[in-house]
Amino acid sequence: MDIFVEQIVKKEVTGKDWAKRVFIGIGMGVVAAVCVFVFLFILPIPGLALLLLAGIFYGGYRLLTNSDCEYEYIVTNGEIDIDKIIAKRNRVRLITAKASAFEAFGEYKDAPKLESGVTVVSAVGESESGAETTAYYADFKHATAGNVRLVFTPEEKVLEAIKPFLPRQLKINRK
Repeated sequence: MDIFVEQIVKKEVTGKDWAKRVFIGIGMGVVAAVCVFVFLFILPIPGLALLLLAGIFYGGYRLLTNSDCEYEYIVTNGEIDIDKIIAKRNRVRLITAKASAFEAFGEYKDAPKLESGVTVVSAVGESESGAETTAYYADFKHATAGNVRLVFTPEEKVLEAIKPFLPRQLKINRK
């Protein structure tokens, strides 16, 4: 029987994200003001000024919405794909891993300390259903990224889809 489960979590908006939004808004305002000043008072070309203003506001809109991210977890027969969806218009594959290749798996609060040279892939977010989520980690070797620690917040249905494919020693450790 094939197992297919997917979950979308929204990335939490941090203070850093808000600061980026504020600076983009301020920068957009300053560039627009300079554009209006130059093309209305110094070089009187109002048509070009309007065209540049439209470009400035469109570019600012694109930059502002790029901070709106979601993560999609897809589990297909023990293979986990993590995608980052940016502003619901662009999808980037973060990592693909097999649950059978996990060397360690569990709640993130119980995770061992990281060694140097480990690539961390963070796909932590808030559940769309509003349910309380717990962060989990998985340590494994990846063909291109080397040693990887995946940190994510799966719901119970995703955990149940992963569980049958975990190595036996990890099944014993997991509740």
